[in-house]
Amino acid sequence: MMKTVRRDDLMPGDHIFSNRALRLYYHHGIYVGDDMVIHLMGPSKIYNRPPCRKCGFKPQSGIFKTCLDCFLEGHSLYRYKYDVSYLKLLFKRSGSCSTWECKPAKEVVEMAHRLLKDQSFGSYNFLLNNCEDFAVYCKTGMAMSNQTAGWFGFNLVGSIGYHVTKGVYQAFAD
Repeated sequence: MMKTVRRDDLMPGDHIFSNRALRLYYHHGIYVGDDMVIHLMGPSKIYNRPPCRKCGFKPQSGIFKTCLDCFLEGHSLYRYKYDVSYLKLLFKRSGSCSTWECKPAKEVVEMAHRLLKDQSFGSYNFLLNNCEDFAVYCKTGMAMSNQTAGWFGFNLVGSIGYHVTKGVYQAFAD
C-alpha cells in the first residue's frame, strides 16, 4: 500500500503523483516549491471550468505550473521514490518508484522550469509521452513511464516491448 505524503513534507524537486479514475492511473509532476507544481497535462474533459482563484490555471493541454490544489484535484498526494531495488519495483504499485538514480533537486527544478518555458517536451500521448514520462525525465534525464511499461510486463520481454514501442513513437513524433 502506498503511503500518502503531507504537503508540508514536500521539498522542491520532489516527483509527486496523485491518483485518478478510481486509482486506475496516476497524474505526475515536479514540486517546485511555494505550493506550486510543474506538470504535463493531456486533453481534458473539464476545459470549461473557470480559472483557479489561487493560481489562475484553466485546464488545457501542455506543460503548466499550477498550485498543488489544481494538480491534486482533490485526490491523494504521493511521492515517487528513486534508486529502489528491482525487487521492490516488482512489488510496488505501478507509477510509484524507479530503480534509477535521480539528479540533485536544484537541477530537477531547473529542468522543469526550462521545459515549461520552452514547451519542449513534445505532444502529450497517454501511453508514450505522458506526465510520468515528463516527471521522470526531469528527475533522471530519461523519459519513462512505469504505468505504461507495466502493461508490457516488468520482465525483460516487457521492457523491450515498451522501449521498442516508445522508440517507434518518438521516431514518428519528431
